[in-house]
Formats: sequence, structure tokens, C-alpha cells
Amino acid sequence: MTPRENEIMQLIKKNPAISQQKIADLLNIKRSSVAAHIKNLSSQGYILGRQYVLRDEPYVVVIGGANVDIVGYSDFKLIKNDSNPGRIIQSTGGVGRNIAENISRLNVRTSIISVIGDDDKGRFILNELNSLGIESDSIFVMHDCNTSVYLAILDENRDMDIAINDMEIINKLTPELIEKKQRMIENAICCIVDTNLTRETLEFLFKNINQKYFVDCVSVNKAEKLEGLLNNVYFLKANKYEAEFLSKVKIDSLEDAKKSAKKIIEQGVNSVVITMGDEGSLYADEKDMLHVSSNTMDIVNASGAGDAFMAGYVYSYIKDYKLTERMKFATASSRIALMSEKTNSEKFTVKNIEGEVKNVK
Repeated sequence: MTPRENEIMQLIKKNPAISQQKIADLLNIKRSSVAAHIKNLSSQGYILGRQYVLRDEPYVVVIGGANVDIVGYSDFKLIKNDSNPGRIIQSTGGVGRNIAENISRLNVRTSIISVIGDDDKGRFILNELNSLGIESDSIFVMHDCNTSVYLAILDENRDMDIAINDMEIINKLTPELIEKKQRMIENAICCIVDTNLTRETLEFLFKNINQKYFVDCVSVNKAEKLEGLLNNVYFLKANKYEAEFLSKVKIDSLEDAKKSAKKIIEQGVNSVVITMGDEGSLYADEKDMLHVSSNTMDIVNASGAGDAFMAGYVYSYIKDYKLTERMKFATASSRIALMSEKTNSEKFTVKNIEGEVKNVK
């Protein structure tokens, strides 16, 4: 921060609603110079958004996919090669975007770095992010690509039958663009990353920008990008199949999961959680290992539970919860998602999650 930028910061701290012209008058400089300094302070993460939200307020950065979800729900048992009656819902989605929304709903200042197309779907995403209070100035708009779309078909039990994702645009989130956000990333409490990013971008991020990285594997196919990079990961969330791939240990029991977690820790990860559906979740680091499970429930929507788990875990980490409470809060977060019709729901609040903790053991 330059001496002039420091002067501007002090004026904003005294009056967050101060205009750029007023700052220019007080410092006897041009308003265009003030605008340039404020833009630089924003790019470095000292100011968040357009309302002079200062870095004194802790914030989380999420880097990952943002797309439009089109989900079809079948009313009855799916019949292949036929038209099935049901409902079709369009909403905003993407692992990174979902996690950002959930953390924001827990009243944590949240900024997202992603890419969208210059189209209606991209504007749909931006409008919703802004309505949720998520800082979206670091989303890059690409004029030569369409916004990502995720198309899923769920069966009568609301479990995924098949899905297709068109996420070519995420390849445009290059190391060169990430480098422009370096200061902003470094100044965050922590950074959440999903593996929709290219291997090249993940490697640049981990090796060139100092942060505590909380990483979501997303899928087995995308978890491949983490091979050889796990020693740069502070926290890893993997499901049973992703953990099997990364550890090369087949998981058929809790004991197998423990062996898998140990293998992942040996690759340099600070801590890992393996989620195993009805069998609960296993946490492991070099010293501790903890298994939690929860009571049975009626699942309304199987999409987004992992994103909710990550958001709950990061929230409880920021709030310095003890390990057991952290795992219970994260598990309760996923329960809220599973019991909500929408992938991201207004029910996702600290109060509701805390109320659901009683069902975690």
C-alpha cells in the first residue's frame, strides 16, 4: 500500500460513505486519481465491493465454477428411452458458486472468483450473487464462450440418474487471470477451491499464492488434477470414490476409510474428510481421526449436500470450533441441504444448522 493509498484508506475508515470527489477535495488531487487508487486497493483485497467494505472485516475467497443448473425430477420410476412426467427447475449452481452462497448465508463476507459468458445465463448468475450480498467484482466475463450449464436427471428418490456438464468456459480462468487477484486471495482468511479449475491453474495457485487452501474434489475425474499437488492443500473434502482414487485404497468399511485417509495425509494434506453417505464422515490429520454419522432422514434433494458440508466446515473453522463440534456442524449443514428442495436454500442458516446438530452422533 502506497502512502497515498493509506491516506485514502484512513478517510474511508472514518466515513465509509465518502464520495470519490470528497476524497479528492480533501487530498487536493484529481477524482480520477482517487478512482485509480481505489481500484488498486480493491484488486489487492483491501477494499471489497463497491461500498468500501474494508479488509478489516474478515472475508473468504472462493475460486471455482459458476453455472446454471437445469434439473429434472421424475415423479415415478424412470423409464429409459421415454418421456417421463415430472418437474424441471432452473437455478444457479456450480460447486464454487454453491459454496460461496452457503457461506454467505452464514453471515461470512464472501468473494468469488469465476468466469461467465456475456449472455443471459451469465447475467442471471451475477444478479443472484449480488442479491445475496456476495462480492462478484472478481468474476471475469468472457465474450467468446457460453456460461456453464449443468443438466441433471434425478430419479423418483431424488438421486442422480445421469448428468451432463458443459463447463468449457472454466478453462478460461487461467493463471494470468488468477495472478491479477493475488493480493485479494492472500488477504482472505482462507481460500476455497474446486477442481473444476485446470491443472495448470491449480498448480499456479498453490505454488505462487500463499494461503490456506480448502479443496473440494468435485469428482473422481477432476480429482486427478490434484495428484502431486496434495502437499499444498490445507484441507481436502473427498467422497468415498474420490478418496479411493487419491489413496489407491478400496473403501468397503470404516477401517478401509481410515487406511485411505492415512494414505492421503502421507501425501502432504494437512487434514482430510472422507464423506461416505449413510455411513457418515471420517476426519483425519497427522494426530487425530474422528468418525461422525447422523440419524436417518427423508432425502428431498441429493444435490448440493457436499457443497453445504464444505461451507459448514469452513464456517466452523473460522469460528474456531473444536474438532468434534466442527464435524457435527458440517454434517448438520449437509442434512439441511438434503432436506431442502432447493440446492441452495434460505433454510441454510446458523440457527437451523445448530438445531440439526442434535441428529449428528
